[in-house]
Amino acid sequence: MPGKNVAPGGEPASVGVDCDSCEEFRQGETEADAERDWSRATDCRVLLRRHQDSAECVAREPR
Repeated sequence: MPGKNVAPGGEPASVGVDCDSCEEFRQGETEADAERDWSRATDCRVLLRRHQDSAECVAREPR
């Protein structure tokens, strides 16, 4: 049985799983912020949260 600091797969709990879709939404938000496109940045944040709440996300972050 894994210890408290070990994820179910056996890797350390601090090692995060990357999700390509999450990364794309974060990148889109960063680009929108740089362009001062606040509406698009907000859209990216909303889409990121919806994606993370879905079953499609492999790297869900706790709220």
